[in-house]
Amino acid sequence: MPKANTLAATPECAQFIILAATELLAEVGYGAMSMRQLASRAGILPGSLYHHVASKQDLLSLVLMDLLQARDRAWRGLPRRRGVLSELQSFIRFVLAWQVSHPLHVKVLARERHYLQPHLQAWLCCRPDNLQLQLQALLQRGLRQGVFTGIEVESASLAIMALLGTADTLHERSPAWTLSHMEAHFLQMTRRLLGVKDAQVPAPQARLAHIEG
Repeated sequence: MPKANTLAATPECAQFIILAATELLAEVGYGAMSMRQLASRAGILPGSLYHHVASKQDLLSLVLMDLLQARDRAWRGLPRRRGVLSELQSFIRFVLAWQVSHPLHVKVLARERHYLQPHLQAWLCCRPDNLQLQLQALLQRGLRQGVFTGIEVESASLAIMALLGTADTLHERSPAWTLSHMEAHFLQMTRRLLGVKDAQVPAPQARLAHIEG
């Protein structure tokens, strides 16, 4: 995990640095981003930046952690629906809406995490605010209740998250897919992946709620 003294500054300064780093990572990527660029974007002297952040690797891990936490807070703040299938539908709806509302965050999470050193990647994947782990727990509960049968939970969760990650392609088409159409599409694809019969799946709502950052 990042060093304990990383971003050992005021909360306001820390947030400026993380926000600036997120924007730069989305614009130019980890490989092209320099700490001098970051200092300029955050309004900090280049020589003083390392008083706030220990290394470029730790900075990347902190940015990714911040994005995971923000997404997790939004997900946990939504009302829960009863039943595994209803909660799975809510999960799909949330992820799609969050991706549409936070395109820069999606880009950074999807593109930059492989630049982390292996031990930091492992640490990030095991954090409880990782939505894939929460999806695994939901699928595991479905297995125990007999809602799903014959699935390997980790593989199924990876496949579902990868499937939802393709939503940008549909949203950018001309004419673009609406959120309600995407929800119906990905519910159907997830249903097939998990082997759920049509009658078991609740009908999708007319539209997705906007997810506030």
